Amino acid sequence: MTSFLARTLERPERALWMLIAAQFAFWSLAPLLSHSAPPLDVVDEYATGREGVVAIFKHPNLPGLVLEGVRLITGAAGWPAYFVSQVFIVVTFAAVYALGRDLMDARRALIGTALLTGVYFFSWPSPEFNHNVAQMPFWALTALALWKATTRGGLGWWILLGLAAGLSLWAKYSSAILLLMAGVWMLHDRQARRKLLTPGPWITALVTAAVFAPQVLWLFEHDFQPFAYAARRSTSVEFVDTLGFLPIQLAHHIPMFVLMLCAGLFGKRAEDAPQVPDKRALRYLLIMGLGPPVVLTLIGLVSVSGLRTAWGAPMFNLSGLLAAALLTQRIDARRARGTLIGALVVILFTSGLYFGHMRYGYQLTGKPLRGNWPQAEIDAAMQEQWRTATGGAPLRIVAGDIWSTGLVGLNERNPPSVLINADYEISPWLTPEDVARDGALVVWSGAEPWGLDSLLGDRPRNEMSFLPNRPNAKTRPVTMYYAIIPPAGERPRQ
Repeated sequence: MTSFLARTLERPERALWMLIAAQFAFWSLAPLLSHSAPPLDVVDEYATGREGVVAIFKHPNLPGLVLEGVRLITGAAGWPAYFVSQVFIVVTFAAVYALGRDLMDARRALIGTALLTGVYFFSWPSPEFNHNVAQMPFWALTALALWKATTRGGLGWWILLGLAAGLSLWAKYSSAILLLMAGVWMLHDRQARRKLLTPGPWITALVTAAVFAPQVLWLFEHDFQPFAYAARRSTSVEFVDTLGFLPIQLAHHIPMFVLMLCAGLFGKRAEDAPQVPDKRALRYLLIMGLGPPVVLTLIGLVSVSGLRTAWGAPMFNLSGLLAAALLTQRIDARRARGTLIGALVVILFTSGLYFGHMRYGYQLTGKPLRGNWPQAEIDAAMQEQWRTATGGAPLRIVAGDIWSTGLVGLNERNPPSVLINADYEISPWLTPEDVARDGALVVWSGAEPWGLDSLLGDRPRNEMSFLPNRPNAKTRPVTMYYAIIPPAGERPRQ
């Protein structure tokens, strides 16, 4: 094994492919083999993606559109999302490696990429494909293209920078923080400033604007709903969470620090250590790697609002490269090999722990997690109730909270539209006339149908309980509540 890794590290690209293959395989299989229902955000993305809108009341809709495209190609929903999520992760790895190779050399680029396996956001949350995961490759590609464009020039890099920047905003509007730091770099660095007198940066600006234009039009048409949503989200957490944002992000790097310790990167200076990176490369890593979380924290402090931990997910893909740059004098072939072995162990251990937690955890606690809900059984039962009550009318609309509604019809060829929280303002693809004509299955999973009373009226409210797969004596069932609004001209059948 040691000799194989030694030979592999002679060509770091081979080691990178080994790392990418391990990340993709183990973190795709862990949820695939342990979930009976997709994670909440995946259910959310499928529900909005099928409507083909460029944005929704919370975010731009790139993740939903990606999952919908994959659903149309594969004919399946649910499990493909785990593979899509890891594709986004490993593309991030590849872009980080390419940047590190240009800033330093291939060995340190490999170490910097391998260390990302010890950053929380690249492991435990990664099966849940959402806007945070969707940002990751575009942040990494933006950092790569900006360095290449401002260092070597070339029209292609400026165009790639515009595409990556624009698509990062399609993933989440908070990517504007990264673009702000890109602007800081352009003004701070002498070599980059000289590029402002060339066509490249202005071509980047035009490409970014063209890519982002549909989002701008949507925002004006819908009263900038995502910004109001972000304001509500920031006030729903305590201000103390802003003070703890950076310390928590540092804690998310503890596995990376342990990996570095085990690989000997905190040891004495290596005899054949490479040259220290030039100051320009180190400044770039500091600005683009540490700038975004610091700026986000300052925004939270100035606005006296709370910050959510998950908002830091795309901001730390340069953490490994920064560590490799700062510890250059302690890097040699043996420690590079130790880092790669450690990264593979981290992937295997954490994905195995995730698998065990999701598949067997509820058998110990008795309380199923969302991923343990029997989605297929719930879907079949709810669809049967609808068919029985309406005489077989097609189910075109499901109304209620996003989790409960998203479970119904998830794997249908033509899944029903979702009326989120029975609110037509945040579900503009539906109207009251649609519900009056087609009826709706109203579902919720809490004891009280919060926000649904106006839609339900005095209609009968029913409930059904389900047990997850492999229950034991103390496993609690999950309960779904439902009511049926029949299509026009139909009366509910008993």
